[in-house]
Amino acid sequence: MDHIQLLNDKIDINLIHQLLIDQSCGACSVFLGTTRDNFEGKNVISLEYEAYENMALKEMGKICTDLRVRWPSLKHIVIYHRLGIVPVSEVSVVIAASAPHRVAALESVNFAIDQLKSRVPIWKKEVYEKDLIGEWKANVECPWPQYSKTSLRTFEFFSCKIDQKTENIPDKLVQIRVDDSELNRRVKCFLKRKRDEINLYNIHDFKQLSTNTELADSSESEVKYSCARTQSSLVKQQQSKSHLKVRREIDNSGPHVRPNYSSQLNKLTTAQHYKNDSFENSMLRNSRLRNIEEYMCVTSDGDNILNRIKNIENKILLLESISPEYKYFVSIFIIVYQMFILSNS
Repeated sequence: MDHIQLLNDKIDINLIHQLLIDQSCGACSVFLGTTRDNFEGKNVISLEYEAYENMALKEMGKICTDLRVRWPSLKHIVIYHRLGIVPVSEVSVVIAASAPHRVAALESVNFAIDQLKSRVPIWKKEVYEKDLIGEWKANVECPWPQYSKTSLRTFEFFSCKIDQKTENIPDKLVQIRVDDSELNRRVKCFLKRKRDEINLYNIHDFKQLSTNTELADSSESEVKYSCARTQSSLVKQQQSKSHLKVRREIDNSGPHVRPNYSSQLNKLTTAQHYKNDSFENSMLRNSRLRNIEEYMCVTSDGDNILNRIKNIENKILLLESISPEYKYFVSIFIIVYQMFILSNS
């Protein structure tokens, strides 16, 4: 069973022992964290703890779950933490576990105290003998970096040591003569200007001009943010990290909307296909593959047939990506490719 609690009074060690005892357990490991009377040469009078109680209890429960995943043999787990003022030599935190064997009990308690220090939102203030105001201390186990008030605003130049000092620097070598705030303002303005330029270029590159005035008036806001063939609107979706809302576009302009476009294109491709008589008459080795390379304007790669076929496939993918009309050539290539495979099998 898991026992977790935040207390404002003294922790009863006898109660902790009663919570741990079980007939099936042969080991009980208990960690007691107490207030010491000194820190870095200063005399400590007391410690003061504060916590975000709701979140702290949830994290303590998660720690108990992690312990049972790592050590399934654990029987009882106790995590008690005291809040408020804790005088010297009094207990501020208790972590205990009982198990059938000592290894699981000892290792689980050691793991739990590290997790408590790094995950649970409990803050500690040390009150010194000559400084009754005290000082809040951060746990060294916390995964997030520690910042001072000054480090958030200005750069700490003392952290970058310069071995060699340069004096009498010529004025012509100094390009920036402003303070940090002015420099940050200039950088932000520069980034904003570059972002605006990129947005403007995107609109110019992908904006579609419609001849239908009614359609243009009705979808002016959508066309403003159009993108290539997908008509992508930059709309932020709720509860989502993505900002792209994509829908398929119906392209109403171009050569493919002309009457009999498909039949005329098929006739043209068929005529171009039969112009080369050597495709069927040549009896040389790999003549079919060589004719395909000439037709596709692909450079031959010697006698390596696999590389030559791969180059042809890459060229077809390129043509399909830049021209949707190229789908009419695919059927021709499949027939030729099958004939080539049969002839070499």
